[in-house]
Amino acid sequence: MRGSDAADAMLPSLRGPAASEKPVLDVEGGPGRLSRDALRELWVFREVLWAFAVRQVKVKYKQAAIGVGWAIVQPVAAAALFALFLGRVANVGSEGVPYMLFALSGTVVWTYFSASASSASESLVSDSALLRKVFFPREVLPLSAILAGLVDFIPAFVTLVVASLLYGFFPTVSWLALPLVIVVPILAAVAFGLGLSGLNVYYRDVRYVLPFVLQLGLFASPVVYSVDGIPASWRGIYEVLNPLAAAIDGMRRIVVHGEWPEFGITLAALGWSVLLVVGGYALFKRLERGFTDRI
Repeated sequence: MRGSDAADAMLPSLRGPAASEKPVLDVEGGPGRLSRDALRELWVFREVLWAFAVRQVKVKYKQAAIGVGWAIVQPVAAAALFALFLGRVANVGSEGVPYMLFALSGTVVWTYFSASASSASESLVSDSALLRKVFFPREVLPLSAILAGLVDFIPAFVTLVVASLLYGFFPTVSWLALPLVIVVPILAAVAFGLGLSGLNVYYRDVRYVLPFVLQLGLFASPVVYSVDGIPASWRGIYEVLNPLAAAIDGMRRIVVHGEWPEFGITLAALGWSVLLVVGGYALFKRLERGFTDRI
């Protein structure tokens, strides 16, 4: 036997099973509904979720002159405009506090929700190349957009705290309830972000309808007016069905007035937000099976 023939004969044995048999990952389509396996899979890919969130923050502020400072400029500028035209010209009530601070406490919450929901709704379409080439739970993309939005929310909230101190409103023990209030708009953003991102794959009209819906939501939520203007008989239902109303009112009560939020309404809004998340996630998983074909 020649040397080359002998080498060829010995090659399979030298390579061994690791070289001749490559590991294969089989990815099977799920049942198209929310399940424990889907949540378990999302937990396994939690580091991927974090990596996408970090990437989105870097891309958003790449080559931006003031970087994350835009997270402060936007709500402050909006609050200043509202204070000028609604507070002084229209004389809209502000619960006995300076209208600038009153409006800022509303715009901080609303800006986070609207920006996160908008970014999440476009996440699947904007990263369509990844959906066709790489496997990961598809909900990672909208959830990473909402997680990245917290990078904007934190400096905006700090600005609200500084403004309240400048106006002479100091922290009280009621500030311990802030996490309960803050989690409500986060859950609302998750619910709308998941549902709208899935619908946007099938119907690109979502990108045109969403800005109009958010404009309506701005005035349907007590961003520039007080919930005291809502009739007392409807106020509870209004704040529960629109959880952002409960979050904004709770934020004002805590930061501006130094009071505890209305725990009954806040907890009811929190429960309704959880149901919205379940509904949005279920819709997302229902539509997920056709993403690759539709994208």
